[in-house]
Amino acid sequence: MRYLSGAIAGAVLATSVTFMSSSSAQADEVVAPAAEPAAVSTTAVPAPADTAAVQSAAHEDDLVAELPPRGTDEFGMVGVTWDEGFDATGIDVEVRLRSEGVWGAWQHLHVESDDEGGRPGTEPLWVGSADGVAVRVASPTGQRPAGLQVSTIDPGATPAATTSPAMYSSSADLTMTASSAAATPRPAIIYRSGWGATKNTKCDSPTVVDKTLGAVVHHTAGTNSYTREQSASIVRATQAYHMKSRKWCDIGYNFLVDKYGQIFEGRNGGVDKQVRAAHSGNASVNTYAMGISMMGSFQTSAPTSANKAAVVKLIAWRFGIGGVPATGTYSLGGKTLNRISGHRDVVGTECPGAAAYAWLSAPGGLRQSVSSYVGSYTTEISVRAAKLGVGATGAVVAPEYPFYSAPGGTKARYKKIDIISSPMGTYSIGDVVRSRYNSLSAQSGALGVPTGIITTTKRSQVRHQRFHHGTIYRVKRKNKKLAAFALYGRLENKYRSLNEASGKLGVPTKTHKKLSGGRERAWFTKGTLTLEKNGRVTVSVKK
Repeated sequence: MRYLSGAIAGAVLATSVTFMSSSSAQADEVVAPAAEPAAVSTTAVPAPADTAAVQSAAHEDDLVAELPPRGTDEFGMVGVTWDEGFDATGIDVEVRLRSEGVWGAWQHLHVESDDEGGRPGTEPLWVGSADGVAVRVASPTGQRPAGLQVSTIDPGATPAATTSPAMYSSSADLTMTASSAAATPRPAIIYRSGWGATKNTKCDSPTVVDKTLGAVVHHTAGTNSYTREQSASIVRATQAYHMKSRKWCDIGYNFLVDKYGQIFEGRNGGVDKQVRAAHSGNASVNTYAMGISMMGSFQTSAPTSANKAAVVKLIAWRFGIGGVPATGTYSLGGKTLNRISGHRDVVGTECPGAAAYAWLSAPGGLRQSVSSYVGSYTTEISVRAAKLGVGATGAVVAPEYPFYSAPGGTKARYKKIDIISSPMGTYSIGDVVRSRYNSLSAQSGALGVPTGIITTTKRSQVRHQRFHHGTIYRVKRKNKKLAAFALYGRLENKYRSLNEASGKLGVPTKTHKKLSGGRERAWFTKGTLTLEKNGRVTVSVKK
């Protein structure tokens, strides 16, 4: 597939593409065969040939460019861009579209701020289906932007979804600043492969920072009359416009949410990471605040209930990861912003529309709903975390997720501890005990799930924590680092029968190991235990 770019002095070109994609959000992850990229066509918008012929409706002498009405191949999205270096203050960009042979009214395109280093331009306008376009540009200074172009995008068709339920996966290498130890569940998210994202280039290793400070809410603009199946097309077309017309490295938003409550992964880099995007027009805000775009136009129409509910769950989950409160303010990039803000709070724009913006701060609105949702979220793990406090848990690294080595088991990872809940109970695991446990494949390994908290023993230098199939002994050693040693199976049973560290073998000095010949052994200050190939345990005590 080739992209059509540059100033084209003629009819707008468009190319049809068939996509293999998905618009279903029934599973945690939705995947699909690779899709071809969207078809993007551009044409130059010249100076008006006869200004007098278009002196109507508030343009008067300000008109500086015009593309007269002309037919095109069918397209679903339109936007206007121009070369860098033009002061777009007060510029007025309008498009008129033809659908089924009928020309519609002029529609205003909002100018979108750019700190991505690409081409300045307008927000893209989703039109659904059109086969003709006209453009006019007015400027209060009478100056015309150089390189003025209109882009039409054909996102192609979306066939039936291919879905694959997946276990929750998260980034264990990213720890975020915490002010709370609770995190709500991750909502269902349609991954990039599910909506047919174009593989990007220079964003393949995106800028990721260690904390989220807030969220900025946007809208995509355009018609609200789209089907559930068309949502993936809107996301694909938006990415194509951002990459091929605006010359950004990827789609500008971190997430997009449609009116049916479907959440789409936006910019590449990980749904649970704070990935720098290009949504607000402020570089610092783009880096430390996630951008969520509600799909539709909300100047007079409010978002749907499904749209609102999905946005609440998405922000609550991401704020939970980072320990970010739903209310309050933060200062960044020369701005003091609410934790949940609208795009208009960052730069001069009407985005996300008056009706959506009012919802942010209304009684029972977005901020209150996120706060209430987080506050009402209760599980055995969240109760345990709250009891311990953030000083003991540290930041949330991976919010609560299910594991399948123990039916009904869930786990949450924090900076300082892990908490595991299973039919055996809910217990935390920390310091060197956690390190040893993880080295043995944690709950999926030889020890199984925890059955108690770490406790003291008769030997002051030794503490232990019990697991379904074994024990980890935490040992203070003179002039050495704190250590943890694991025993399981028959060797652990034998050691416990011998009164553990208070018995004749003394304190563990090495973790249970497998030897050649099918044998296993554990070492202690006063001897060893060896599991022979025939299943017999041999006790050897030093003389």
